[in-house]
Amino acid sequence: MSFNNLHFSLDKIELETFKDFLRKVDINYWENEYENSIYRKKIPIPTLQKNFIILIDRYELFELLSLLDFDSENKGFLTFKDLDGKISLN
Repeated sequence: MSFNNLHFSLDKIELETFKDFLRKVDINYWENEYENSIYRKKIPIPTLQKNFIILIDRYELFELLSLLDFDSENKGFLTFKDLDGKISLN
């Protein structure tokens, strides 16, 4: 999965764990914790590499959750089936 300038290569279990982690993020806590940070993005996503943390903002968190929500119906987004006529791939 690619998101912004990040690429995630996850197996099924890792993907489910990642989704669960994102659902449990306390946005208000992190925004308050880092309210005086010089960085605009305040929500940390830890990685296995100790010297690397991904920072996102609340809108990116919502986008990620929406992107990973495979189970819900349509979610208000268009699919290729919603488009009439032929689709040109060029």
